[in-house]
Amino acid sequence: MASEISVVNNLLLPRSKYRTKKFVSVPRRFSRLISFLRYALFGVLLLSILASAVLFHFYRGYAQLVDERLASGYLVSRAGIYAAPRVLRVGDKVSQERLVELLRQADYVQNKTSNVWNGSFATEESKIRISSRQMNDVGTSPSVSVAFDKGRIAALTTNDNVALPSYALEPQLLTNDSSMKTDTRASLSYNDVPPVLTRAILAIEDRRFFEHNGVDVQGILRALWNNANDERTGQGGSTITQQLVKNTYLTPERTFKRKFAEAMIATSLERRLSKEDIFAFYCNEIYLGTRGTVGVRGVAQAARVFFGKDLKELSLAEAATIAGMIQSPGRHAPDRHPENAQVRRSMVLDAMQRENYITSEEAAIASHEPIRVAPHNVSDGAVAPYFIDYVNRITEAKLQSQGGVDESNTRVFTTIDLDLQQAAEAALKNQLERLGRVYKNRGELQGALVAVNPRTGEVLAMVGGRDYAASQLNRATDARRQPGSIFKPFVYATALEANQSPVAVYNDAPREFAYDRTARYRPANYGDSYSMRNVTMREGLVRSLNVVTVDVAISTGLNAVANTAERFGLPRPAAYPSLALGTTETTPLEMAAAYAAFANGGRRVKPFVVSHGADAQGTSFIQEPLLEGATAARGEAVVRPTTAYMITDMLASVIDHGTARAARGFVKGVAVAGKTGTSRDGWFVGYTPNLVCAVWVGFDDNKQLGLTGAESALPVWTQFMSEAIGLRPELGGAAFERPAGVNIVEIDPETGMRATPDCTQRERIAVTSVLPFDCYTHNAPSTLVATVDNTEYYDAAVTRASGATISANGARVTAQRPPAPINSSNASRVDAHSGGRTGIEKGENGSSTLVNDLRVSESP
Repeated sequence: MASEISVVNNLLLPRSKYRTKKFVSVPRRFSRLISFLRYALFGVLLLSILASAVLFHFYRGYAQLVDERLASGYLVSRAGIYAAPRVLRVGDKVSQERLVELLRQADYVQNKTSNVWNGSFATEESKIRISSRQMNDVGTSPSVSVAFDKGRIAALTTNDNVALPSYALEPQLLTNDSSMKTDTRASLSYNDVPPVLTRAILAIEDRRFFEHNGVDVQGILRALWNNANDERTGQGGSTITQQLVKNTYLTPERTFKRKFAEAMIATSLERRLSKEDIFAFYCNEIYLGTRGTVGVRGVAQAARVFFGKDLKELSLAEAATIAGMIQSPGRHAPDRHPENAQVRRSMVLDAMQRENYITSEEAAIASHEPIRVAPHNVSDGAVAPYFIDYVNRITEAKLQSQGGVDESNTRVFTTIDLDLQQAAEAALKNQLERLGRVYKNRGELQGALVAVNPRTGEVLAMVGGRDYAASQLNRATDARRQPGSIFKPFVYATALEANQSPVAVYNDAPREFAYDRTARYRPANYGDSYSMRNVTMREGLVRSLNVVTVDVAISTGLNAVANTAERFGLPRPAAYPSLALGTTETTPLEMAAAYAAFANGGRRVKPFVVSHGADAQGTSFIQEPLLEGATAARGEAVVRPTTAYMITDMLASVIDHGTARAARGFVKGVAVAGKTGTSRDGWFVGYTPNLVCAVWVGFDDNKQLGLTGAESALPVWTQFMSEAIGLRPELGGAAFERPAGVNIVEIDPETGMRATPDCTQRERIAVTSVLPFDCYTHNAPSTLVATVDNTEYYDAAVTRASGATISANGARVTAQRPPAPINSSNASRVDAHSGGRTGIEKGENGSSTLVNDLRVSESP
């Protein structure tokens, strides 16, 4: 029995041992590996979940950035310098074709609406329907219909048939690089890009563009492999979407953080915009180098600048040249490096052939074509380059004072009206070319122009010279020159503020003025021309009589005139008699702003070029507080409204029959006032109720121009103002607003007294008091103007001018018969002691005394 059991055990135990070995020993050998794999799998899963969560977190943040950018306007929210929004008004001189051009320049596209564009438009017969950006939560876009009639806007109506007086377009980008000036651009939709150029760009930049989702992993690996095997290829792994993101959202720094953000934003952008929109925007934004002073941005501008063609006219070779420039615009520029451009063009053609976009025969023919670049047209210059430089200066000063603002991400919205800017540049160019034919042997003639809104201070146009490429000196803001006679209105404004009357009389004859006890000054009229008679103060300004103006300045007080100039924002002149003739240097911008106070009821507004500036987060660092509905009251009062109106009335006569009569009637139904100035240079400053324009013409080296302001500067002003008011009629105005206390009376301009039916000449003028005496030169004088029983109170200046007797404190007294004025026959007897003006009196001991109440010498 025992043996049996033993046999059984012997038979069983090995089997049990074998079984134990088979099922128990295997887990011991691989248990650690299995456990490791189990935990590794769990770790990978966990890390994948965490990585996905992190990526989703970052993606959501970048997606929110894209959504915010699209909601605020993808184009308007980019960093850069912008023009003022164009405002369409009923009656504006804008044709249907011109509006299409303006819409494209403001980044509207035809028959396409999405958030990447500022809006879209559709043309109909005699109408254009403009749709704004389509908001994410709105099914349809707000729209306005623009109707035309004979080259003007006839009506503006909403999609609800509500009539609108005006409609503002999105602002146009001037430049998104403050160091680069750009030409006029127009946005393209995908269908506007010719297929030959589309294929060239896709072949060399992103052949799988329509297949990937913003980031092309295959393309990255392929670029790494090709670059490792052939360094000459220089391929990049960035897709077109990533390049667009880099140029519009991010800085060009080469860091992993920036590349990560680029990939996230590109992926997000691809989920929100169509491939066609992304490609079209890329074609509009891609930087393609410079030519002259103009930065080339976008394929349409490149076609025009380098080949002198519209985009649709490009040949295969030219399209391949433009596509080849994208990688390195400077190295492959066809105008400066034609050999490099030709090599790069061949690479593009080879890539197009590999993608079966062209045949081998087409590639061979195009690759053997020589590089032909159109002649550089210097007239196709940058848009408002002097203005942009001035904006940069103002912005940089603001940024330095603010601190912590990233200049590369700032959006600066300016005041410039591009239509007026174009008109200003054309007007100055035309006149300088005309005069240049006369002065071709004396050097290059220069000029400057500034246009300002007198109610707000907005600078609407600025030209700082004839050629920015030749000279970057902004003569509108930085070149100080003697203004000459355009300074005279501030002399007469000082006199009016001192209660003198526009009809106060002064002698127009050769004079010598004594001042500062022993000093003497002998001014001369232009051309040594004198009437040799007494003239009114008003006539002295209208005819720009130097002797009379110096007389007015001395009698009023030289320091008082200097104070007035300073209040108007001009450099304070030294208190010498010559200040009356504009010897203290100033700039056209300062002069335009000073004259704006006359148009603005005596209130000075500070000129400005930046209306609003914000950083990438939307934080404002520049904000001009425009007072809506109360712009006329904005600014600092520098003279009384009545004084400003009387000066304007005098300057209106300058254009009607004075030194600027060449501009009379240049625009029908518009009130105009202005003044010529002649020093070594030529000046003219003129204004309507809603627009002030200052023009300077001269030589940079201060050579004598030899022309009056009417001959040199006035033609520029006339051409610009007529064009400006034609484009924007609201900048004109039928009349200047007359304040309370100003009376319009008719005078005899020869005597300065109230005109009678017998006077052969009449002139309507503005005064603050009723003139007490009728003109007696052309009719029999009355026995008495006023009796003891009919006494009147007269303004001191008026009564002094007319000869009425009045006490020093202005009390009522009996008026007397006015004395006859001095005529030309006894004008030679008027010495330095002419009535009411400053001069020198000799004392009993022989000493000289400066006095302000002098007398007319009696005839012997």
